[in-house]
Amino acid sequence: MGILVAVSDDDRYRAVLDVAVELASGLGQKLYVTHLVRDAEASAEERTFRDEIRTYLSDTAVPVEINLEYLDRGSFRSGTAVGKQLGDFTTDVGVDHIVLGHRSKDRLSAIREGHTGFVVAEEAAVPVTIVPEAVTS
Repeated sequence: MGILVAVSDDDRYRAVLDVAVELASGLGQKLYVTHLVRDAEASAEERTFRDEIRTYLSDTAVPVEINLEYLDRGSFRSGTAVGKQLGDFTTDVGVDHIVLGHRSKDRLSAIREGHTGFVVAEEAAVPVTIVPEAVTS
């Protein structure tokens, strides 16, 4: 078992990874870092980002596995679709905890996209840590 860390290629991923490493270190767990990609085939840019994550975590003492994972975003409320799939993914992979970031949205964006973190917190059968925008690495 271990901790699933869902990251995207935005300015938040370092803070999310830092929180996950601290949590994994304290709990003696392995990290399963998953970069959510937009298409079934990862682009060169997405593979480069995966390598950037690998470099960022290279000095940590916590065991880490890094994967690219395609989750269908659907057309409407993509954050909600991804959140439900992440919740399902935890039972398929067998993790004890989930860590992901959260970015505040205006009302229209929240209606259009949904909130991935909130959906994961509702759907997952394991504890969820949501790293807010205010946390810096």
